[in-house]
Amino acid sequence: MTASTARRTPGPLPSLRRSTRRSPGRSPGPAAGRSADGPSADGLSAGPAPASIVRPSRLDGLDLARGLAVLGMVVAHLGPPHPDFDWARPDTWAAVVDGRSAVLFALCAGVSLTLMTRPRPASDPSDPSAPEDLVAHRRWVLVRAVALFVLGSLLTVLDTPVQVILPTYAVCFVATIPLLGARTRTVAGVAAAALVTGPVCTAVGRSVLHDASDPLVHGVLLGAYPGITWWGVVLVGLVVGRLPLRRTRVHLLLLATGIAAGVVGYGGGVLVRAALGLPPGDTSVSGSASTGSGTAGAGSAGAGSAGTSPAGAGPHLVPQGGGTVAHPGVDWAGLTSVQPHAGSTPEVVGALGVALAVLALGLLTARRAGVLLAPVRAVGALALSVYAAHIVVYAALDATGDGRWHSGWTATLLVVVGAGLVATPWRRWIGTGPLERLVRRTSRSLDGPGPRSRPH
Repeated sequence: MTASTARRTPGPLPSLRRSTRRSPGRSPGPAAGRSADGPSADGLSAGPAPASIVRPSRLDGLDLARGLAVLGMVVAHLGPPHPDFDWARPDTWAAVVDGRSAVLFALCAGVSLTLMTRPRPASDPSDPSAPEDLVAHRRWVLVRAVALFVLGSLLTVLDTPVQVILPTYAVCFVATIPLLGARTRTVAGVAAAALVTGPVCTAVGRSVLHDASDPLVHGVLLGAYPGITWWGVVLVGLVVGRLPLRRTRVHLLLLATGIAAGVVGYGGGVLVRAALGLPPGDTSVSGSASTGSGTAGAGSAGAGSAGTSPAGAGPHLVPQGGGTVAHPGVDWAGLTSVQPHAGSTPEVVGALGVALAVLALGLLTARRAGVLLAPVRAVGALALSVYAAHIVVYAALDATGDGRWHSGWTATLLVVVGAGLVATPWRRWIGTGPLERLVRRTSRSLDGPGPRSRPH
């Protein structure tokens, strides 16, 4: 055999190289956008990664952002009443979490939804979740949404002043299902439309459905988390999740976009109100949260609580412009409010800008911070369990009949520190949180025979 013939004769080397690139059960790595230990749409993960999977492929920055969101909601709900946020007054800085933490939570949900349903490269024939399995992805999301709605309903039954976000979360998941396979331009267009029209629909709905007594109706349609507007936030996360989130250039772009959105949202709202002769701090629209911890002396319900009219008629608009308590008018001026949970386009866009900036900073710093931020990342990986636990703690504290805990930070600090102390070893040694595991198993319960769907 000549030298030229030997060069043309295929040897074992190519097959050996292929075999070393992918071993059975191993994820394709960062190119797939997630690992077997990656995040899911409700803040859970599939558990500890097998030894064959490289741990850094997980988006630690997303866990960090989600952890900050959950801890921010704990502070907003359990913390004492405080004045509105003012840069010049350190005693008001705790108010920065009001409203914005929930928006960050929903943004991370959209990002995780993309990572959970994004198909792996079609070149991998052994992957059971190739692009043609979009139906399976939609089924997972639908069943997961039902599980979250049931869990949110159970937390609502505890009758705390906190308005639970999970029912709205579930409705947004269901509404997102038709767009999982849509083009990014289409998703972005629908998100923009929802952010613009959602506040108007909510304002009109609060007038039409002012006498609705079901707390879930108020929560999903009229309260602090109106479905249409928050669907827009989740869709923005869906778009962000399609970006190459491991590139520093993308992180910087998200940071710049977040800062710009914050300036346009909050600054634009203030300018419009000034042009209309309205006070910048007006809270007439915030029937969804005007009695939360973000308003000085207004109560202890937290930023996600439901406000009331002067007659205590429930979480709908305070009458404006000729309306009555029985038949409130539509508060059009409230559509320019920039107060937390106002639900107006300026407020949501501004809060979304803050959320994008926090996510970008999390992606930039998560790995560099290392052990320092590990407890916050662990809370983010067990976000659903921690969120539900803090609602239960709130109900338990209220059941004691001692309202003194409302006026101090002791309960808040205990829950925040306790969440980190429990979540860190749990994440390290057990993996998936209890509620995360339950929701994931429920969403996979309808999987048919054959190769099991991959963790996400």
